[in-house]
Amino acid sequence: MTPSDTARPRGFAVCVGGISGVGKTTLLQRHVLLHPCDQQITGSSVIKQIIAPAAFHELDAWPMARREQVREESIARLEHTRAACPGQLLIDGHFTLRNRQTGVLEPVFTPGDCDFYQALVLVDCTASQVTRQRAQDQVRRNSNADDDTSRIEEHLEFERSWAARLRDRMDVPLLVIDHTDLERRLAALAEFLGQFVETAGG
Repeated sequence: MTPSDTARPRGFAVCVGGISGVGKTTLLQRHVLLHPCDQQITGSSVIKQIIAPAAFHELDAWPMARREQVREESIARLEHTRAACPGQLLIDGHFTLRNRQTGVLEPVFTPGDCDFYQALVLVDCTASQVTRQRAQDQVRRNSNADDDTSRIEEHLEFERSWAARLRDRMDVPLLVIDHTDLERRLAALAEFLGQFVETAGG
């Protein structure tokens, strides 16, 4: 454990957003190896537990009110995790998603999300980089959802737009990581999170 880890504010919740294939999970996995007091959780894994035995893709066909209820329940569960987290809680998630039933891009943050998170991170890149990453992803290899370049570009822009809107609406800091080198990404994330250590320390 490093000195900076021991100083990290307990239970500070950060949503690390970006569309699938931008490299959020790789970034967060490496970060928590370097900062073991911090904790990474995939937001979709919490939702999957709530809606089981229904599959995640079935959620798109549910009425909006029911989907928002699921997200509010996920925040309630994350509150318990945050209370026990010795450092910063980093949620691997999204600011927007494409509805698989309608094909329409939708913002996903609820009022509960807006109250829960104290900072936002947008992991960004180009459509061609997303395409390459998805081609290497065994889980997505057999999925044709949102893999057309124009649809990826549309989703990237929509995610950027909503990250900025949420920053303004929630009045929280937003870090945009728009380069792809992992070491630079790690350094940018650590520097961003470090400002909250300083704030907590006075």
